Amino acid sequence: MLDYIIIALFIAFMVFLVFGFNRQMQEKAKQREEKLKTKKDFKKNR
Repeated sequence: MLDYIIIALFIAFMVFLVFGFNRQMQEKAKQREEKLKTKKDFKKNR
């Protein structure tokens, strides 16, 4: 019975890690896009 509890906790932990990682990657991608936009606008304005 203890084995099942440990496995369930491990799976929950992995799911939590994956979701947290995905959210971080999405935010970084947004920041990167914003930086690229500002660079393009900067080149246009010169």
